[in-house]
Amino acid sequence: MRPIAQGETVFITSEGCSALLHPSKVTHKLKQWKVVTRSLEGPWYLVVYDVTCSKGRRVSQTSLVSCDEALVDLLETLDAADVRGIGRLDRRHRSGPSWNLKWIEALWKPSRGEVRKAGPLLLRFEAESGVRDAQLRPVADSPGRRLIYVAGGFEERGR
Repeated sequence: MRPIAQGETVFITSEGCSALLHPSKVTHKLKQWKVVTRSLEGPWYLVVYDVTCSKGRRVSQTSLVSCDEALVDLLETLDAADVRGIGRLDRRHRSGPSWNLKWIEALWKPSRGEVRKAGPLLLRFEAESGVRDAQLRPVADSPGRRLIYVAGGFEERGR
């Protein structure tokens, strides 16, 4: 996936489609959109996590993230214990609309030596043993990676 260029449109929105934010995340500068149109064909990341409402009640919230860098940034703002799952939604080019959702088992920031080739994150999907870059190419093991997410119940196996 290519990086987003400065000034590039990621979402197309309409004022008529705006809505109120979840009470746990309200600030006067934020808006929530009920409908957005995506202009890029890259993957979406679906992040499911728990938040605490103003009255202390815990609820699940889902964010749709548009690029690898934004996913890394979001994960750095969330408590790891609150993240319930991360999926990758890729557009498949067939006749008619077609999307594929795969749940991610683990995410890493690449080592300094591999970041130029691999990009901002490495991932492993559920039921797969190999690590991939953001363009889904297999990558060899490399020391210096930093684990940033592990799906619940998964134990790190020296990868």
